[in-house]
Amino acid sequence: MCAATDQEFAVQLRPRGDGGRPTLWSAVQEDLRRRIRRGDFPEDFPGEIELARHYGVSRSTIRAALDPLRRSGLIEAAPGKPSKVVHVSSEHRYGPMYSLFAAVQANGMSQRSEILASRICKNSAVAERLELEPDADLVHLSRLRFADEEPIALDRLWLAPDAREVLAVDLKNAALYDVLRRHCNLVLTDGEETLRAVLLSAERADELSCEVGDAAFYIERMGRVDGRPLEWRETLIRGDRFAITTPYP
Repeated sequence: MCAATDQEFAVQLRPRGDGGRPTLWSAVQEDLRRRIRRGDFPEDFPGEIELARHYGVSRSTIRAALDPLRRSGLIEAAPGKPSKVVHVSSEHRYGPMYSLFAAVQANGMSQRSEILASRICKNSAVAERLELEPDADLVHLSRLRFADEEPIALDRLWLAPDAREVLAVDLKNAALYDVLRRHCNLVLTDGEETLRAVLLSAERADELSCEVGDAAFYIERMGRVDGRPLEWRETLIRGDRFAITTPYP
């Protein structure tokens, strides 16, 4: 697996108004994120009129607050239908790696993970990425993932210390982000994912039951909770077993 690089990631800035104070729409947005994480909207999400009445603001302010939530996939909206909160257990809010668990299930295949490492460790390079002290204790997981008993992906990830409860959970047949939500009360709200095409080395080809030089996807991911880094992940996915489809409006 490729080592973490020094690639810079864009910093998400909170919108500000005059004097450095949060703008009205951003304050509403932050409160809605908090309420979503708390589980206040298990069914339908309130409409714009109801939200405007609740917060005592205009509908244009509500639209400005909802737009980033919709674009990030936190809220689903369809014409003529009530909006809904997208729950993390569905594993489709973010890019290819986020949906791997759901994609395998959706194709009617059985899946499991072989846990190669599950421990607390120190890694100064990853700690820097997660904006932690160099000697911080990190939660490290390494998994070989299978679909219909054939390897499909090799996964290495590091989590901030407040995710340590995942180490007590059997992850052989579990979606990690669902485990983070249920056991650690942690829900990813934003992040970045970089995907590259690579050729497998002899070692990685052997692990994934491929031929040396076969094509694979190499994915790097930074996952955050309200702007705070939570997860750094590196994943190799077999190119012959995975495809990415991007829908258009």
